[in-house]
Amino acid sequence: MATMKAIATNVGPTIMCAEVRGHSLFTDLPEDKGGFDTAPLPPETLCGALANCIGMVIAITCREQGIEYAGMTVEVEAEADDAGNKLDNFEVTIAMPGELSEEDRSIVEQASTESKVRGTVMSGANVNVTVR
Repeated sequence: MATMKAIATNVGPTIMCAEVRGHSLFTDLPEDKGGFDTAPLPPETLCGALANCIGMVIAITCREQGIEYAGMTVEVEAEADDAGNKLDNFEVTIAMPGELSEEDRSIVEQASTESKVRGTVMSGANVNVTVR
């Protein structure tokens, strides 16, 4: 199994920056929660990661199958539980740029299930924490 790694560093009072393969991903709190609202909340980036991952798998599949996908959008909404420590009830809406035949719709629907981020969310992955 391939290993993926991110290292997040506190770069401001409420701002974190995760480094992933030389790319920077920032998160912050909104002003009403004591932050500066310079970046999305971490759970919002999870919604974004899910949308991006599903979209990438669909794009690759559509390119291979000759299905038009340029301009496709993937919208993800999720609910925060009452305790505020978990997202649930993810709703994913995929808008393709044109009408799809039933066969192409089936291909896109199948591709949407092959996202690593979706698989991770669906499986309830293990998270082990070590404090040094």
